Amino acid sequence: MWLMLRHTRYGSMSPAGNLPRVTVVVAARNEEKIITTLLESLSGQDYPTDLLEIIIVNDNSTDRTPIVVSKFAERLKPQSALNIRLIFNPYPGKKRALRYGIEKSAGELILTTDADCIVGPGWVSAHAGAYRCGVENADAAALGAGSADMILGEVYNGPGKGFVSLFGMFEFSALQAITEAAVVAGHPVMCNAANMSFRRDVYLRHAGELRDGLPSGDDIFLMHAIKRAQGRIGYAGSSAAAVETATAVTAAALLRQRARWASKTYYYNDAATLILAAATAACNAAVTAAAVASIISVAHLPLLAVLYSMRMLPDYLIISRNIKKRGEKMPIIPFLAAELIYPFYFMTVIILSILPVFRQFGKR
Repeated sequence: MWLMLRHTRYGSMSPAGNLPRVTVVVAARNEEKIITTLLESLSGQDYPTDLLEIIIVNDNSTDRTPIVVSKFAERLKPQSALNIRLIFNPYPGKKRALRYGIEKSAGELILTTDADCIVGPGWVSAHAGAYRCGVENADAAALGAGSADMILGEVYNGPGKGFVSLFGMFEFSALQAITEAAVVAGHPVMCNAANMSFRRDVYLRHAGELRDGLPSGDDIFLMHAIKRAQGRIGYAGSSAAAVETATAVTAAALLRQRARWASKTYYYNDAATLILAAATAACNAAVTAAAVASIISVAHLPLLAVLYSMRMLPDYLIISRNIKKRGEKMPIIPFLAAELIYPFYFMTVIILSILPVFRQFGKR
């Protein structure tokens, strides 16, 4: 994966020809304290306002979220022609909220992000350009540019304080690098609804395959459905297409979030995704077992050192690439500490994901 990424270059993907109509759909539940930051970044897009609409779906909030959104839209009217619409989800859950917003949308292309995210001014243009662009580099064709049904983009953690935030950032960077590399390889395995886009007609065609019985996971299930239908999935790798999200601030919050993510694996049926999940689990289980064996007998310490080295090298390569391409430095000491802890953390997440409370992952 690192070798694939090392030779991948992203050229400019500015939309060419007739620009598509775009709708950004955001489901928000009890986000009154943070949603204004997202709205400000969405209102600063360089995409033509007559071809862009923002739909905020109030997902049964019990706080002032809809009031905050309404007031922001009213303040924006004298300054911009951007259409910000607030609609109310008549169904329970984020998955249904997003679907309801997409059904009410007017865009040919749908972009999704989360209420706790921040997007750059070229975010919409970068995604639209991946569908309707003049390809300016050889890699773009391989990444589905100009003919994709879905485009994935990078999500990165915003600045945080303390080791937990760094630990979460290392893991998140690895996940993003693997997401990108898998698309380059032609076998997408992961995506993140905080930064993805798709054709509206493609979504509606596969809406029945998103497992309505589960309250989350529509991003991965949609990607799998598009793969089964031989659709094309691309990757927008430019910095303009990236999205910043909040980082977990406590170990408990990080574990809960990752356990919810892992719990969805039990419902996947995509071979590439399951093979990668099994290989990752086997690697971390082997290191954990060797660590336990080394506590029992120091004779196993050489094996433990070999196994740690075998997982540390690829981790460093893909994580450092992901961090450095954002213009940041790789913190070596925290990385080494995180590597020592990670196999035990991983196995803890797996165990938690089996528990019923996490198998429902956020069901209200």
